[in-house]
Amino acid sequence: MTPPAAPWSDDVGDSEWLVHDAVVAWETPFFEAGYDVVERPNGNRANYFWLEPSDAVIVLAVDDGEVVAVEQYCPRHRMREIGLPAGGVDEGEDPAAAARRELREETGYRAGTVTHVESYVPSGWVRYRRHVYVAEDLTPGDPDLNEGEWIETDTVPADEVIDVVRGRDGPVNGGALTPLLLAREEGLL
Repeated sequence: MTPPAAPWSDDVGDSEWLVHDAVVAWETPFFEAGYDVVERPNGNRANYFWLEPSDAVIVLAVDDGEVVAVEQYCPRHRMREIGLPAGGVDEGEDPAAAARRELREETGYRAGTVTHVESYVPSGWVRYRRHVYVAEDLTPGDPDLNEGEWIETDTVPADEVIDVVRGRDGPVNGGALTPLLLAREEGLL
């Protein structure tokens, strides 16, 4: 199942919040940043700033009661984080295919099945969707890390994985926590 398009991907909006202009102020290989000039219901205009990377996937890979976890240093956060395999959806790529690819690249595991759990917008500033998938029927293999990735892979008992992700000093890795909580709510953990 392919999730529906994001609401900002077309020109349909709320008739009480008219977008008069969309300005791209900065472009990188990974995202665009800019602002929309929006007319509020009272007639005043304001700039609403945004970042727009490609959509992303995060994979909860479960095998025999164990969850495949990744640990890596995150330079942006200046700390090591324990999380789940994740990455961007390439242009034109189906999110389920991206989930399979990211799992294989980062951990070496190949999934027999991937199931879509949820798609959500993780922040009010960022215009992208994070697609959560559960991967099962796993076959181990060798990772194929991208340039710049230094990832350690381990497995964690499914009934402990939320505590492991939360148990670090510093901020909790919300990128992993939200998908884990969604999966638990769906009875997948």
